[in-house]
Amino acid sequence: MISNPWLAQFAKTWQFTRSLTYDFLHSLSEEHLSYSPQLQFGTLGKHFRHLGDVQECYVKSLASGSADFSRKRMDKTMEGSLKRLEDYLREKDKELYDALAKFDKDPIKEEIKWATTRMSVLEHLFLLPQHEAIHQGQWSLAARQAGIDLPKSWVDNWGL
Repeated sequence: MISNPWLAQFAKTWQFTRSLTYDFLHSLSEEHLSYSPQLQFGTLGKHFRHLGDVQECYVKSLASGSADFSRKRMDKTMEGSLKRLEDYLREKDKELYDALAKFDKDPIKEEIKWATTRMSVLEHLFLLPQHEAIHQGQWSLAARQAGIDLPKSWVDNWGL
């Protein structure tokens, strides 16, 4: 259980944001995972794997006090499997929630060092759903180009 009210509020936002990601993942077939609207965009499967890799960096930053995205895991073998991608994201969610529950410092006063700035733990954490939402926007465009129907939750929440 996350006892800090600020971190609990973040967790609520994260849960909503990630639920939209799971909904999109569930709307895909394994063949869709290899789709890329443009060479430099990468495949949809790569995007899902990347989200877990980045999330892992955010969690590690809570312990280290420094954001380091140069050491992402990048296990590309999961990119073609809906089950492996979902399992990976769920594993990263558990790690995040566990880290939030154990975090015993003031998330407003405690800072995370980024390459060019310092920000509070709370500011740092709220960049994670922002990053995910950027990918969701990219997926929306890619899905339309590929003829993939967007999930009902996206239509209901975003009025698409």
